[in-house]
Amino acid sequence: MENKTISLFRAMGAGEFESVIQTKTFTVLSGKSEVKYFGLDFDETLHFADKAFNTDLVAVVEVKVSKSVLEKIGDFTHVDPFLFKHGTERFNLKTLMSLIGL
Repeated sequence: MENKTISLFRAMGAGEFESVIQTKTFTVLSGKSEVKYFGLDFDETLHFADKAFNTDLVAVVEVKVSKSVLEKIGDFTHVDPFLFKHGTERFNLKTLMSLIGL
């Protein structure tokens, strides 16, 4: 059985980006949300990061996720359908970490 992957894109600030580079995983930074939002399209996510109200966003990263895992834990609640026409994906980090055994 072929295990297909889906690319997700996350715009992030410097602190989160540095944490991802160092730990190779998403963590909850002090005072930040345990929910992480990802765009399904790079250009839409980059456009979101370039908005004037997102002055703290410095990078967009691509994450490849197994489609079978995504179907188990993903929340495709559409956030801002005018900006993210291809949709968004939301993950609760506790759910994600419990699923992969961390």
